[in-house]
Amino acid sequence: MNLMKKSILLILFIFLFSNLLAIDEKGVKVGFNYSTITGSEMVNAEFCPNFSAGLFVSKRLNNWLVLQPELLFSSKGSNYDGKERLYLDNDADGYFDEDPFDLIDNDGDGWIDEDRPELYFNVSGSYKLYYLEIPILLKASPFNFISNNLDLIFGPSFNILLDGKYEFKQDSYEPYKGDLTNLKTFDLIAILGFVYSVSNYKIDLRVNHSLIVNNIKSAGEAAIESIENPEEIYGPTTEDGYLYCKFKKLSGFNTSVSLLLSVLF
Repeated sequence: MNLMKKSILLILFIFLFSNLLAIDEKGVKVGFNYSTITGSEMVNAEFCPNFSAGLFVSKRLNNWLVLQPELLFSSKGSNYDGKERLYLDNDADGYFDEDPFDLIDNDGDGWIDEDRPELYFNVSGSYKLYYLEIPILLKASPFNFISNNLDLIFGPSFNILLDGKYEFKQDSYEPYKGDLTNLKTFDLIAILGFVYSVSNYKIDLRVNHSLIVNNIKSAGEAAIESIENPEEIYGPTTEDGYLYCKFKKLSGFNTSVSLLLSVLF
C-alpha cells in the first residue's frame, strides 16, 4: 500500500474516530517548530525552523482529563554544518587501520603508512523531512490552582514519512542533492507540553522527541554515490561503505520544539 492510500485511510480513520466519540471540540491547528536530529553521531546538526498544520478533535473523559486526537502535516529536519572525511584503503589490502605516524610497514607490503585518514572536507547543508503525524494526546488540568486556562498535554504521535530530501555543499563543489530513501517510514514520537486556552483559541508549546533511531545519509556517503560507477573505483559495497573506501555513518532521533495556534470551529 503506497503512502497516498495510507494517508487517505488515516484521514478517514480520525474522522470516524471523532464521530464515534461524540466530540466536544474540533478545530484547526497551525504553527511552527524548531527541529533537529539528535544523537551521538549528529554533533554538527543544528535546529532549523519548520511548520505544522492540521486538524484536531477532543472529547472530555472526566472532570480533569480530555482525549485529543490530531492529524497534522509537518516538515522536520535539520541544518548541518561541520567537517567530515572519507577513509581510503590506498593499498587495497582490506584494512584502514595503519598508523600514519609510526613509520612502520604494518601490512608488510613494502609501503610505509600508505593508509591515512584522507579527504577532509567542510560540509554545509540540510535535511528536510515531511511527515503525516497522528498524535493521540491526553490533556490534564493539574494547574487549576494557578489558572483554569492552563493544561498539561502529553502522549504519543504516530508519524509516517511522506518524503525526505538532503542537500549538501562540499567546500567549493556543486551541492549534492537526493532522496533520503534509507529512512524508516514509521516514527514514534513522545510529546509533552502545555496548552493555554482563551475563548476559541488555544496556544500549545510542546517538546517532541522520537523513540526510534533513524539512519541519516552522511555527506561522505552522498559524495561517493554522486560518482558514476563507484564500485569500479572502491570495490563492492560493504557494511561500512565500500571495500576500499568507507565514510562516516550518521544516525539520530527527530527532536523538535513546537508552538501551535488552535482555532475552534
